[in-house]
Amino acid sequence: MEGDLVLGGLMMVHEREDTVTCGPVMPQGGIQALEAMLYTLDILNDREIVPGVKIGAHILDDCDKDTYGLEMAVDFIKGT
Repeated sequence: MEGDLVLGGLMMVHEREDTVTCGPVMPQGGIQALEAMLYTLDILNDREIVPGVKIGAHILDDCDKDTYGLEMAVDFIKGT
């Protein structure tokens, strides 16, 4: 989600899986947190809480794995 100010998010959208990087979607936890963050940003931007600044997001999935989450966090910091 583009913006003048971009917030980072690292969420468990997919379940942990041993044979592949990410398993099936976690409908109870991950998707709800992702939707809540996006909804909140939409409301903040619509109401222009910070005048003249659009707040965006760069959200990554850690697939409920510590090592993969760390890799995603490093990618976010590097801007890739």
